[in-house]
Amino acid sequence: MADELKDEWPRFFCHWLSVTIGFFFRGLLPVLKAWEDPAHVVEYPRWWAALAFAAVISLLGGAINSNLPVKPRELVKSMGIGFALDAAAVLAKIS
Repeated sequence: MADELKDEWPRFFCHWLSVTIGFFFRGLLPVLKAWEDPAHVVEYPRWWAALAFAAVISLLGGAINSNLPVKPRELVKSMGIGFALDAAAVLAKIS
């Protein structure tokens, strides 16, 4: 069938990248909020470690959404899943 959606590697990588961006962006928001004065230098130590952690955790979101088409609407949904995954991790640390 031509209309059948299949799990394919390029589709997985597109959604995985979107989930990673959403997860990393959620961790970066407090840093951006603290950076109200552009003249003031804000330190974000080991940003690469946060990005690597986001990439590993986002494998789950990429696997979940790999059957969706690669369209802007679906990629925004994937970013939302990444955002929610990090929010869930933050809430787990609080409680």
